[in-house]
Amino acid sequence: MNTVKQQFDHISKKYDAQREQLIPCFRDFYTAGLPVIKSIINAKTVLDLGAGTGLFSWFVYEQNPALQFTLADLSVDMLDVARRRFNGLNNFSFMEFDFSGDDLSGKFDIIISALAIHHLEDNEKENLYHKVYHALNPGGLFINADQVSGRTPLFDSFYKNQWNDTVLNSGLDDDAINRAFERIKLDKFALLETQLQMLEKTGFTEVDCIYKNLNFVVFGGVKPAL
Repeated sequence: MNTVKQQFDHISKKYDAQREQLIPCFRDFYTAGLPVIKSIINAKTVLDLGAGTGLFSWFVYEQNPALQFTLADLSVDMLDVARRRFNGLNNFSFMEFDFSGDDLSGKFDIIISALAIHHLEDNEKENLYHKVYHALNPGGLFINADQVSGRTPLFDSFYKNQWNDTVLNSGLDDDAINRAFERIKLDKFALLETQLQMLEKTGFTEVDCIYKNLNFVVFGGVKPAL
């Protein structure tokens, strides 16, 4: 994951400013999971895996500022941006963490992730989903907002071409465009169906995809209550 870390350390200060230009469905993508998160009415703790600058946590915080947040990421520079975002708030903690290898510690009511897990190989994704399951309290919720492969070669190619066109017509300068194309070379997209099956195999129930726009998806599952 060192190359991933280097790429995101470099982009950290510009990351948020470029999100809306690089994600064609930006607002829907980051807010589609909020009603489900809100339904966990007794939730107190949130873990954001691959939190980056804390963008996903910000949307969750706006909905419920009483939650206790732990933001975990392998990029110290990205976490520094997140610290500035939540400066002065006492319900945020930050942790340098590589979810490709490190074990999860602690228990949480909600675990979220956005545009991070696709950096893992499929077997690593499945291993992480096991860690997430065991780190959730009974009745806890996992929400992953991410990019996936198309179900067929035709649609996979279509999704990639659509995103390429989005980037090329984003208005970003040439350096930002080239870096976006370099970062995506590190991505290891998996089928949505494969990941839903991974969650079910791990023990999650009520597993489903709650949002999809081309290859941008939001999916998750609930750990059974005792």
